[in-house]
Amino acid sequence: MLKDIVIQALKAVQNDCLSLSKQHYPTVHNRGISNNHLTSLVERRLQVIATQFGTSLSSHSIELGTNDVSENTAYRRITLPYGSVWLFPYSIKTANKVFKGQLSKTLNLWREEYAYAIQPNDCVVLVCDHWLNRINTSQQLLDWWHNQLPDDFAMYAQQGILLAQSSTPKLDDVMQSLNLQPCYKAHAHPLKKEEDGSSVKRYVQLYAIFECK
Repeated sequence: MLKDIVIQALKAVQNDCLSLSKQHYPTVHNRGISNNHLTSLVERRLQVIATQFGTSLSSHSIELGTNDVSENTAYRRITLPYGSVWLFPYSIKTANKVFKGQLSKTLNLWREEYAYAIQPNDCVVLVCDHWLNRINTSQQLLDWWHNQLPDDFAMYAQQGILLAQSSTPKLDDVMQSLNLQPCYKAHAHPLKKEEDGSSVKRYVQLYAIFECK
């Protein structure tokens, strides 16, 4: 039940971002969406879906022993009767080893500090956005996330975006080391070209759910 609620919420968030990007195109185009805004989008949709399922939820910040208070305020534990959703948003400025190392460090710290609260079948949710560029690690991001390149690979090339396969460890490898099992992944391109309504492939949002074991 928990996974069903979270998947429905993330699909709704993708639709919300289409509308948001249309209304606030200059802001999204220049900076992407902030971590706190990503959190708010997911929280709001989880609340709506939970109500539709006839239940309620509570939300609390995940406090980790780091110096970056701004990131801590964006991390959330959202608790429903079926379990907890551990939400980690990331606006990925540079999709390099630093980001991947930070993600791994954050989740390892979360595993240690919240070991008393984490239950089997809880969901870890990653919601990210990124502007694809010519740096190798950026070109490899979609493959690193999905374990494969998108089926519409050629559409990216038509917009001057070269995608490439990534080396290991990939996202699933990182999460497996934390005893987290993938159960849902998606990506979306909410920015649209004014002239024909086609997707701006350079801006991507990434979604993933991992189940605690």
